[in-house]
Amino acid sequence: MGVATVAERRGDVPAASSPWWSASARGPRRHQADAAAGFRGRHGRLAVAVADGVGDTAAAALAARAAADHAVRIAALDGRADLAVLAARDVLFAAGRAIAGDTALTVALGPAAGTASPTWTVAWVGDCRAWSADGRALHPLTHDHTVAAEMRAAGVAVAARLENVLTTSVRTVRGATEIGLTAVSAPAALVLATDGVHRGLDPARLAGLVAHVPAPALARTLVDTARAGGTHDNATALVVAGRAPRAVIPAPRRP
Repeated sequence: MGVATVAERRGDVPAASSPWWSASARGPRRHQADAAAGFRGRHGRLAVAVADGVGDTAAAALAARAAADHAVRIAALDGRADLAVLAARDVLFAAGRAIAGDTALTVALGPAAGTASPTWTVAWVGDCRAWSADGRALHPLTHDHTVAAEMRAAGVAVAARLENVLTTSVRTVRGATEIGLTAVSAPAALVLATDGVHRGLDPARLAGLVAHVPAPALARTLVDTARAGGTHDNATALVVAGRAPRAVIPAPRRP
């Protein structure tokens, strides 16, 4: 799948305000169970999301697409990224057997147009990660909801197979207190990715790509680099250009 840009809808703000790009690759899997989505509401609030279906099945792919598509609309319209995760859960339950799969999900919600404090909120369940860039460094915003992450936090040795075992997902989350939630003010860029990307790139390599690749090409570059590194999973990345880094104005020289 190639690079996708956000489609403007009637009444939306111009695309130049926080544009976003996504890229995906199915890789060696039978199904593409990753999804990326974006939606901009009437007041200029942009919501984006990535989802990673649990398992290599058509049901997982459908769950990821339904969760991502519904979550971005609820987030942009209601103004709450965490409640958007719960709304995605409700969609899966309401669909019954039509959507039998499960998925990890990360949602990022931008500020309304003209907001004095341009803060983004990020909510997640599972192991789709998010980072903010400030023009100098890359900062992780999420932590994985996996058995392996919990074991590491407790100082216990981790088996590799536990990296993919989720402790919280869209279908299993019981309430808002189980949803990861954080905020970041005026990021230069936001990066969201499924584990097919972030487990295929070490932190230094990821930071280097974010620092040197222009935003419109970054999502595809992250996916292609992860694939070249041997990832065996679906791989999806999404990039939002939040703001331009402030220019450094040199002090005037004395004559």
